[in-house]
Amino acid sequence: MRETAVIRLAIVGLVFLVVGCASRPYEQDYQKRVADYRGQAVFATLSNDPTEFAGGRLRLRLPSILGLPQEDDGTKIRARPPFVRDFPGYAAAYEKLLAMNTTQLPAVLTVGVVPAAERRHGDVERAILEQVRRDEAFPKADWERGKSVEPVAGGPAMWDVLSLSGQQEFESVVAGNPEYKRWPGRCEIWVSADPKQEACTVLALRVPDDVANQLPVPVAEMIELVARTVEPVAAPAEEPAVEAPAN
Repeated sequence: MRETAVIRLAIVGLVFLVVGCASRPYEQDYQKRVADYRGQAVFATLSNDPTEFAGGRLRLRLPSILGLPQEDDGTKIRARPPFVRDFPGYAAAYEKLLAMNTTQLPAVLTVGVVPAAERRHGDVERAILEQVRRDEAFPKADWERGKSVEPVAGGPAMWDVLSLSGQQEFESVVAGNPEYKRWPGRCEIWVSADPKQEACTVLALRVPDDVANQLPVPVAEMIELVARTVEPVAAPAEEPAVEAPAN
């Protein structure tokens, strides 16, 4: 009887071992799908497809709440922060007008791309900071350097950040007419700071405090998500010239 019980226990153990081995690939696949889903959910506030900038040299995913790119001749303060009119490598700006009673206030993301052959990221940051400190609200502004992120598309993992909270000029819209005045607001300026990068990416997200709660996530979180999706695109290799056959 004892031998029979031992044999039965051995058989049961073997069955569990076989079933466990067989289910392990399924469990691993399931865990991977859960991880992928959670990763996608983090970026649910961004567009599904990336947008190209600088002639296709850079791609990133925009906040889905933002609209079409803004027309800009260098004078509109809605496309560029009013304290960074000379926006390095300006490429485009995307806006959403958010309603506060009868007034509409803009949330704006501005994107710039500066080839490293033209200016290093340190020079880009100096040019931005000099302009910002001339504004009466931010005379002591300074960079937070070395903020690390987890890129999802092979982009920069290190950024320098300028966080500006205070009175700043926004172009509000009242009854269809633009009005320029200062509102309390938040501006986050991010500059990619990876060493040996081929181009420096500049992001600026600006939102008045009175409508910031209408964004799906806080301003700092939203711009970090965008930064994580930045994807540099290498220039295509030039084809070697073909020599004409000798006569």
